[in-house]
Amino acid sequence: MTPFSTDYLHQVSDLIAIRTGLNTYEHRRDRLVEILQLHPEAQCYPASFLERLWLLPDEHPLWQALLAELTIGETYFMRDEAQIAALREEILPTLIQEKRRQRNFKLHIWSAGCATGEEPYTLAILLTDLLPDIDRWHIQIIGTDINEAALEIARIGRYREWSLRGTSSSLRQRFFSTLEQHEPPNHILPVFEIRPEIKRLVSFQHGNLLGDALFPTQQDVVLCRNVLMYFTQDQREKMEQRLLHAVREGGWLLLSPAEFLSQTRPYYGTRYFNGALAHQKNNGTNLTKHYTMSFAPIVVPPTIDPKLTTQEIENRYRVAVTAMQAGRLEIAMRLAQQALEDRPHSPAVHTLMGSILASWGEAERAHTHLKQALELDTLFADAHYLIGLMQLEAGDYLSARASLRAAIYCRPDFPLAYLVSGDLFKTEGDLPRAAHAWETARRFAAVLPATIPLSDVADVTAEQLIRLVENRLNTSA
Repeated sequence: MTPFSTDYLHQVSDLIAIRTGLNTYEHRRDRLVEILQLHPEAQCYPASFLERLWLLPDEHPLWQALLAELTIGETYFMRDEAQIAALREEILPTLIQEKRRQRNFKLHIWSAGCATGEEPYTLAILLTDLLPDIDRWHIQIIGTDINEAALEIARIGRYREWSLRGTSSSLRQRFFSTLEQHEPPNHILPVFEIRPEIKRLVSFQHGNLLGDALFPTQQDVVLCRNVLMYFTQDQREKMEQRLLHAVREGGWLLLSPAEFLSQTRPYYGTRYFNGALAHQKNNGTNLTKHYTMSFAPIVVPPTIDPKLTTQEIENRYRVAVTAMQAGRLEIAMRLAQQALEDRPHSPAVHTLMGSILASWGEAERAHTHLKQALELDTLFADAHYLIGLMQLEAGDYLSARASLRAAIYCRPDFPLAYLVSGDLFKTEGDLPRAAHAWETARRFAAVLPATIPLSDVADVTAEQLIRLVENRLNTSA
């Protein structure tokens, strides 16, 4: 039972909403309680704690610690393939052509809510590819975020493999330097550092999108993706006005596929680029007449299994899954351990613990949890799958084949198990069976939502798996 009254949680949530726009009471109430429990002052002197929050600026370490816990900035390079294609093939080339005609060699781009910087650096990479004469251009790409810890990561420009999961090997070689980082328990992880010629195009600044800070105006492109969806309705309307003011006439605004404009839609012409929406600000000519289309309601696939109850959706397990898939393993481990206290007989929680421990190289502890998961539910496919992966890494192909077969028996439409089975067959030199397994993986993935991870213990989405399969088939032909 929470030590905080409903009225107190409302007051804290209202303050967070006023300062940041985050709708913590409706969407993250359990998480808010967990965070407040980490602060002794909030538990012993709740009124004093709330008063301090009111008085302190959001740059203060107390606010920054609160925001770091509330906002897990899940992002990566080249995120949202359709929008990246629209930028690379349509929007940026059109802007560049327009600027060349005007002999105005300036481009201004704002990434609002940039988290750890992958998005603005992605834009710098795209422009570097599109501008053979980039040295004559003045390019200003600004990334802003309320989370100072995230911005510090962005300024350093070093990333783990997880952040490059949508980046081709050729782009990695051209725009990143590979380093090694030693971490406990005694293993080495690759780190990818943005090259200086990309880093110089991007600057970062702290900024609360709903505060009084001065934000860029007259921008050619503004990206504000996966930000508005977390705001309250009133704050979304305020933010729409700020974005409208930021985009120059004829400039572009890009939101995520799950977001839409409500108050300012008449000021834009909406374009559809082969799976991606983009909004172009009207510039006096009747752009709406040419560009606006009639759209059916956008149906956003649920990101959470609809069979889960409301309570389960909000529990620590789901937050732990999100943190793990975002590469925040320490946060994921802490939450998974708490979830295990709540649900010690849950095969899903034990399997998640096994996945986190395996990522840290602690194979023995991982096996203990995965074995416990299967004792609780012998048909839990994810546990069989993870055991198969670990056996494959250890070179125990016979056991790995049996574990992957078990995963497929428990879940006959499990694309990841077929993908890894194909890899195993290839390792053993059986290319026909490898190709058949890969084709089966692609067939099952093709009917699933494209951008949702295929398992709670993996970050691979259906669209990513399909690309992996095509890669394997092409290189094995």
